[in-house]
Amino acid sequence: MTWVYIWLGVVALSIIIEFVTTDLVSVWFIFGGLLAMILALVDVDLIWQLVAFIALSAILLVLCRKPILKVLGNNKESTNADSLVGREFVLLTPISFNVAGSVKSGDVVWTADTESDGEEIAAGETVRVVRITGNRLIVEKVQKS
Repeated sequence: MTWVYIWLGVVALSIIIEFVTTDLVSVWFIFGGLLAMILALVDVDLIWQLVAFIALSAILLVLCRKPILKVLGNNKESTNADSLVGREFVLLTPISFNVAGSVKSGDVVWTADTESDGEEIAAGETVRVVRITGNRLIVEKVQKS
């Protein structure tokens, strides 16, 4: 009967972690813990409880996490860097063929590149951030009016 309470604790802890993190990682342990708790209630050997817990949790994690994240739309995490998109900066170093330039935002120097490999932009030109890919700002030259 002790293992029933242990599995109940695993389920409760998994629920708490899932509410705090919302990353859809510990939710699978809830189902594995419930299965193991049921097995403990019917007096199945501990080794089979552990096997069932690990197997069901792993199968659900592997098969269900990505499709559910797509449905929920949680596949992109917003960061402070996203606020740079649309802003204009002065290019510190030039962008040339296969050579990225750089811009400075506050105290941070960012690597800046263009979407087209052949486009060259001289240092001192004004550029606008189009998007962010990894740790690189994708920029376009601002046309002077």
